[in-house]
Amino acid sequence: MKSLIKNRLGEAINLELLESMLVDEDYPSSFNMDEFKKLSKFAERVRYCDQHLKKLSSGSARIVYIVDDTKVLKLAKNPKGVAQCETEIQWGGDYYFASILANVLESHPDGLWVEMELARKVKKSDFLNEVGVNIDDFAHCLRNREEENKGKRPMFSINPEVQDKFNNSDFANAIFEFMDAADAPAGDLGRLNSYGLVKRDGQNQIVIIDFGLTHDIYSTYYDTRGNR
Repeated sequence: MKSLIKNRLGEAINLELLESMLVDEDYPSSFNMDEFKKLSKFAERVRYCDQHLKKLSSGSARIVYIVDDTKVLKLAKNPKGVAQCETEIQWGGDYYFASILANVLESHPDGLWVEMELARKVKKSDFLNEVGVNIDDFAHCLRNREEENKGKRPMFSINPEVQDKFNNSDFANAIFEFMDAADAPAGDLGRLNSYGLVKRDGQNQIVIIDFGLTHDIYSTYYDTRGNR
């Protein structure tokens, strides 16, 4: 009887230890989401995240913070950041493009922030190994397809073998379909830092991690020539 009790007690202790090891990571304890949601100004939200989260990157429209080892928080700094968050919220839930887009996990209803799947940085060699075409050729092929869609001549001369690899790549064709459906600029999708590496079914998968920019957002917020 004593042996049985001892064994059961040991199992209970091991189970408790196991459960403690499996607790999902989330925002640091100092980060209060309810308090964060009450902040009404862009600057206040940025300041709060700066105080409680680690900054990963920053652009003119948004700041990206690391939440834990599974996700990041993209915080809009201004109206153009909100517009890009709204685009990612829209397309991040589209099942058709799920294989090429980082997962959108949570989001603010007004596009003030987006929680997204954390991805590892992609090197040129990673892109070539996973896609079969180097990022520079990939970018040129995308630009040519974009120009052809407009009824214009291709901008770049592409090696026929490279063009065949591009044409026969499921990934490349999915990117082109997304570019067309979302009205995303080819130039943006041709940048290496628009992509990241994630694990899907135990395998490395390259996905777009920055897909908030559209031609309309660019012309509204970024085009200094004033062509609106």
